[in-house]
Amino acid sequence: MVIVITLAILAVIVILTILYISHLLFCSNVLTHFKKCNVIVAGKKGSGKDLLFQWVINKRKKEPYYANIPYGNKHMDIKLLQVSTAPNDYNKIVNDMIEPQEHSIYEKADIYISDIGIFLPSYMDSTLYKKFPSMPIFYALSRHLYSNNVHCNTQNIERGWKALREQADFYCVCKKTIKIFGWLITKVYTYEKYESAKANLEPIKTRFLNKYSKAEVDLYKATNGDIRKGHIFQRVKKMHYDTRAFEKILLKGDRLIYKD
Repeated sequence: MVIVITLAILAVIVILTILYISHLLFCSNVLTHFKKCNVIVAGKKGSGKDLLFQWVINKRKKEPYYANIPYGNKHMDIKLLQVSTAPNDYNKIVNDMIEPQEHSIYEKADIYISDIGIFLPSYMDSTLYKKFPSMPIFYALSRHLYSNNVHCNTQNIERGWKALREQADFYCVCKKTIKIFGWLITKVYTYEKYESAKANLEPIKTRFLNKYSKAEVDLYKATNGDIRKGHIFQRVKKMHYDTRAFEKILLKGDRLIYKD
């Protein structure tokens, strides 16, 4: 009986250890892509899009960042017109009429834009190209120009401006967030390919847990890219952004209101 109980305890420890390591690997993968890539985060209302931004910023707390709403830490306010290589737009670049600019304040400071489905919506594509002619250039070249990245979130991945969403390097889809004993737990899927994120594809199970052959698994990954799912955990007290920020910005005219 003692042997059975001991084996059961060991089995539980092994399973919990595997789950914990898997969680750490997932979190590390998400942070790595935020540090290296332009990331687009999608998800329905209340699913945890800004919470994912908050988590990433908290983990990178030593680094300053720009955002259209504050997430605490080393926040610096930014307006969309500032995400620009102006006066250098497509016409000036293609015609070799580039005007050299002073080095940017964005050096190694990532930019987070909340809710591009409202501020940079796909249905306004032609208008956005006129109003922000150099934003797609900034977005594509940010790492070359300033060693930084531009991250956006939206309720639906197709609602964001096409010029941005199809240039992103990595996509996260937040499924839901639950609150338990002062913790916020967000379920997140990650994608390498835009089409896979748009289709909300499920990650394929690892080989030893699924019925598919190795060839089928490899074909699925080759076709759809790397797809993973996991959870992000953070304390409620670590959430510094205001969930009603746009109420204060749009209805009350406040720009920098957030809770400590």
